[in-house]
Amino acid sequence: MRSNRNKTKLTTRILAFTLIVALLFVVLLGRVGYLQFIKGGELSQMALDQQTKESEINPRRGSILDRNGKELAISASVDTVAVDPKRIREAGNREAVINTLSEVLGVEKADVAKQLDKNSRFEYVKKRIDTAQSKILRSYISGEDENGNELSQELLEKHDLTGVSLIADTKRFYPYGELAAQVLGVVGADNQGLEGLEYEYDAYLKGTAGRIVQSNSAVGSPSFDFEEFYNAQAGSNIKLTIDESIQRIVEKALNEAYIENKAANGGCAIVMNPNTGEILAMATVPTYNLNEPIQIKDPDVLAQLEALEGEEYSKAFVAATSGLKRNKPVVDVYEPGSTFKLITCAMSLEEQVATLEETYNCNGFMHMGGHNIHCWRTAGHGTQTFMTGMVNSCNPVLMQVGAKIGTENFYKNFKLFGFRDVTGIDFPGEAVGSFHAEEAFSEVDLAVSSFGQSFEVTPLQMITAISSLVNGGNLYRPYLVKEIQSADGQPIETILPQKVRQTVSAETSEKMKTVLETVVLQSGSTAYVKGYRIGGKSGTSEKQPRGSNKYIGSFVGVAPVDDPKIVCLVIIDEPTGENYYGGVITAPVAGKIISETLQYYGIEPVYTEEDLQEMDTTVPDVVGKTTEEAKRSLDSFNLKYSVNGNGDQIVAQIPAAGSKVRSSSSITIYTGLKGDPMLIKVPNVVGLSAEAANETLINSGLKMIISGAGSLNGKGIITSQSPAAGALLDEGESVTVYFSKEENQ
Repeated sequence: MRSNRNKTKLTTRILAFTLIVALLFVVLLGRVGYLQFIKGGELSQMALDQQTKESEINPRRGSILDRNGKELAISASVDTVAVDPKRIREAGNREAVINTLSEVLGVEKADVAKQLDKNSRFEYVKKRIDTAQSKILRSYISGEDENGNELSQELLEKHDLTGVSLIADTKRFYPYGELAAQVLGVVGADNQGLEGLEYEYDAYLKGTAGRIVQSNSAVGSPSFDFEEFYNAQAGSNIKLTIDESIQRIVEKALNEAYIENKAANGGCAIVMNPNTGEILAMATVPTYNLNEPIQIKDPDVLAQLEALEGEEYSKAFVAATSGLKRNKPVVDVYEPGSTFKLITCAMSLEEQVATLEETYNCNGFMHMGGHNIHCWRTAGHGTQTFMTGMVNSCNPVLMQVGAKIGTENFYKNFKLFGFRDVTGIDFPGEAVGSFHAEEAFSEVDLAVSSFGQSFEVTPLQMITAISSLVNGGNLYRPYLVKEIQSADGQPIETILPQKVRQTVSAETSEKMKTVLETVVLQSGSTAYVKGYRIGGKSGTSEKQPRGSNKYIGSFVGVAPVDDPKIVCLVIIDEPTGENYYGGVITAPVAGKIISETLQYYGIEPVYTEEDLQEMDTTVPDVVGKTTEEAKRSLDSFNLKYSVNGNGDQIVAQIPAAGSKVRSSSSITIYTGLKGDPMLIKVPNVVGLSAEAANETLINSGLKMIISGAGSLNGKGIITSQSPAAGALLDEGESVTVYFSKEENQ
């Protein structure tokens, strides 16, 4: 019995042991499977990370070009300083490297030493150093100064940079500084797009980073068995719809208005091609220098910041710099005021509830919903036609027309013109505006909305809608980039105009062009420019809360009205000068932008006899005279003047001598000192062939850009140029020349 019990116990133990072994085997097998199949990829990557070290090489960021190929943003070549710690240890020049790099680069010695103490063959010391630093380090590395003379042995030993290398890198640079700053945006420390088009098109512009891969030993220290380089791939270029010349025209005129009217909240302007949706210029003031994006120049803001400390200073500084970077036409909203009367007028004509000839009465106000809603002319306009009401910008007329349209149709058309949606522009952060809820849209809301108050739109929505009124009724998606190019300038993708929908009929569009031109001609608008057919409408709106005495003045203009090439919208936000009415503070700005843009396009003015009688002053020739002599000469012709430069002699003038201008027109005169670096006076190349013009410009130290060069085949005569003859440019800048359509075909 005892023997049987012992056998049973033994069998039980063997079985238990077997089960334990089997269980351990299953657990071990499961663990192996887990490590192999579930964690295998992660562990392999960890092993690879331990066995290798990677260093990234920055790619060259693509350029941003204007529509004519002018470079607005480029990546300039700079140097990045790197060290090979192993080689430096072998050479025994550690102290020389630390002292020299610290001295030249302004880096702490401890920081340089930290990089040299790493077990690596490649470490960065400082990225994107300036040109002067590069020259010094390159001379120590090569053993020669910049003239090719050998450095002394003593100097070479003191600054022995064996194991130090300068690696080609890139740094973003904006050749025109402030031009289109809020549109272009800026990049960060690692060349990534942070704002504007730099951010929107970062995926195209940034390129693909290169790598340096080095082998490590099992414990993570460098084994130096291999080192591989993977070249970086440069980013794509983007070509804009923006025209640098028109952008300059807009920014100059807008900035002058901003200063003159002391606009507390700045201003903005847009110029659009109404037939395509292309943005030709988009500007915001005040602005900033893209090459120094955190620099504040406004003395009032600087004074406010100086009075702050600590966290208060930091918050105020961030607010001040970020405010400068807002692209107001896209991200800000405003009450359009009387410029919206054009939309109400178009609605009524399209819905066939009103005609331009029918009459309305204005006694100075209308009683609506228990309130008297006033006309700007409190005495009233009396009986007038709808067209005259538009010329007079009469609120009661528009309220009566709005009532005819009705709440349902008004709301429907408001959406049709795109005011309830983003336009879809290729730019980040687009705002959409605000309007009354459809179910709560009352007759009082309708009355006030009919003349452009009680709701908000963006400037971009407004100019897009107005463009559809004059182009046959086509609402286009506005856009800023027209082409994506490879790094070597070959087209990859072309962005074409995109029609969103029809807003009005071609017949209504023709009537609206008549309305626009009549308003400018009969209202005495300061946007009128002799020789050109211009249409437009001004607007003035009081900001919320009412009674704050904060206003927005605006003007929208179209030219030439019979064949629109441009639509221009100008907005001055919170003017604090003598006047705040849009017709006074923004209409002249729009008129100046329109006239200079049409001249740039080569559209010759056609003057009436009355125009010619008023243009009775011939500009005298003051080139070569002293500054004082020139001033006396211009005074005698009753001409105003502005002086650019600090020299004693006039080297150029605009307009040129012999030009016909109105009395009291302003002449710009340029001065310079003998022996000083001089601006180059642009020669006249109109009438020359491409070959002759190119030779003339090169001899003057300038470059030539040909518009439509692909179809010229070396033939044709230049019909216009930009800038015009007599303008002053820096050496190496470009002059764009244009050929007649007939010659281009």
